[in-house]
Amino acid sequence: MRFPDKSLRVEHFGEPPLEFAFSQRSPHPKDGLFLYGPHAKAKKSREIRVGVVGTTDGIAHFRAWGRKLKSAVRVPPPGKGEKADRLHLTNFPGLDEAFGISFDPDECSALSIPWKDIDRATRIVNLNEAVDKVARLYIDRVKQHLRNDERSVDVWILALPEIVYERCRPQSKRTGLPMEKGEFTKRQKAKESVPLLAAMGAIDQNRGGDFRGRSRFSSQDQSRIPGDRADAAGP
Repeated sequence: MRFPDKSLRVEHFGEPPLEFAFSQRSPHPKDGLFLYGPHAKAKKSREIRVGVVGTTDGIAHFRAWGRKLKSAVRVPPPGKGEKADRLHLTNFPGLDEAFGISFDPDECSALSIPWKDIDRATRIVNLNEAVDKVARLYIDRVKQHLRNDERSVDVWILALPEIVYERCRPQSKRTGLPMEKGEFTKRQKAKESVPLLAAMGAIDQNRGGDFRGRSRFSSQDQSRIPGDRADAAGP
């Protein structure tokens, strides 16, 4: 595509300053949180209630990660081929200092799911059903907590084991795994059992819902269909 005017006018808009706690400003969100804290920072940090759902190992990993969030996390030293000054990386001051919130990882509501249940769900032949089954394991566990536990939760954390990432992505290759049939085939067979068509004789329920299109009409019935050659020829 060619433009009639070869000299285009370019205007540069600088980064707008962001406002943080104590009306302090900074163009970089990470620097602003590190130096001043969030804009609506309360005088006292807010304690949030966290719930975590996962395997026993997943819950343990989350608690270890949560303890690290409560203190400063330094940017790791540059690796091979990396620059010493990496402006896109900033030290994390801690959850309370950065966002004005806190939580106790050891006191959060922990809902455990057996690893074998997740493993079996990820091995279902139909991939869409496998993803749905894994999701329902977590959702049903949360629903059970809401029905039976009076403790309220502000944020739910779903800790997924590595096998979910490996087996439930689109076009995941699950070769060499003992696969599970699941419910997809049973639901498909149930859809084929249509009472109306069976009553008309259009399908044969004894043969799993196969259509009987070839034997639906006899030669005598076909001669009575308007517009058919046998009908036009007369008796």
